[in-house]
Amino acid sequence: MDYDQFDAEYQRVVEAAQSDLSTEALRVEVQRLRQLSAQVEDPDDREEAGHAVAMLENVLSTDPGPPPSEAVLAANQAYADATSSDGTPAERIARAEAGITEIARIARTADPEEESSILQFNESLHMLIGALENAD
Repeated sequence: MDYDQFDAEYQRVVEAAQSDLSTEALRVEVQRLRQLSAQVEDPDDREEAGHAVAMLENVLSTDPGPPPSEAVLAANQAYADATSSDGTPAERIARAEAGITEIARIARTADPEEESSILQFNESLHMLIGALENAD
């Protein structure tokens, strides 16, 4: 499986979670994504897929609670967009950098209690950029 196939499934789950997917159904979907992430052929992409699944697992581990805020959902979407494996390494780096900027913007407008959590999305984007720069 390539990362794009995984990412399409990941996006489907994120979109379903943003609508009316129950917590139990989301748990099942996250487990399925965990299995799919292990099937991603490229080791770097497999690691990135694992990080994406871990992020969803973190959301589930904090349940029960209020649904994610609009800022968290927006940051999650910005992260997903920024980690797309389409394009050249330079294009991917530019997309990840744009994602860092967007996530920082979202964090500045978020509730102060969510700001640091949202900014954590950028840690793996910085790691992705480093990996892509070293791959050239």
